[in-house]
Amino acid sequence: MRAGGTKFAIHLMCTNCLRRKVQTLDVPAADDAPTCVDELVGSQILGQMRFSCQGCESIIGEIIAINQITSELAA
Repeated sequence: MRAGGTKFAIHLMCTNCLRRKVQTLDVPAADDAPTCVDELVGSQILGQMRFSCQGCESIIGEIIAINQITSELAA
């Protein structure tokens, strides 16, 4: 196991009302856990995320960007 997990900012857009939202995803430290955006995209973690628009209550969102949050940004 590695020390600490990896944190990502998932930028989403509601496919109904086009509102944008940013969700933070904390990936716990594990030997096979993604450590960068490319590994996250290739994993099954994104498929397990749930989206709900606070504006129109739609449950369908589209991922428009993913950023890794570094420790300097998280502080």
